[in-house]
Amino acid sequence: MDIVKFTKDSIFQKIKAWYIDESSVTLSEKDLKRKDRISHAWSLRKNNKYSPSQVIQIVVRDHNVSESTAYRDYSMAMNIFGDLDQVNVAAERLILAESYWNLYQMSLKKGNEETARKCLDSYKSLFNFADTEQKIDPKKLEASVYKLNLPRGAKNMLEAMFQTGVADFNNITAQDVSWKEVDNNEEDTEDDGD
Repeated sequence: MDIVKFTKDSIFQKIKAWYIDESSVTLSEKDLKRKDRISHAWSLRKNNKYSPSQVIQIVVRDHNVSESTAYRDYSMAMNIFGDLDQVNVAAERLILAESYWNLYQMSLKKGNEETARKCLDSYKSLFNFADTEQKIDPKKLEASVYKLNLPRGAKNMLEAMFQTGVADFNNITAQDVSWKEVDNNEEDTEDDGD
């Protein structure tokens, strides 16, 4: 396994850093165009309530980019600003749960037990209570036996340390792994449609 040292940030990292602190990063003209596409995709999804596929088509049309670039921009927008689909589902479930609970309480006060039971059934259907009770797998709590095969050099080193009775991992003779420096970032070489 090689360790790669990056010499510069990806476009995603630069744009995210710019949104956190505008003075921390200088964006190139290409990066500014992508930032505009990302914010446009986000605003279409959030403010205009377009579906993801509609947002992609509008970004392709308005910014004259390929669909693959529009999909990457949409994905970046969801990563930078937050995935609206997940937020909406959780928020809607919470609103529905509260509404069903209020209906249940009103029905119970009026003495309408049948409607109260239906409200509780609807409330219960929003949550998967059976799933949360079965999340613990008893087999995973049992003791496990692992057999580790160490390379000969590491095995000899550990056996030598165990001879003294104490294993001091701070004073072992270790060697750094090799790494290579990468000049170009792969994301910068992708077709951005510009």
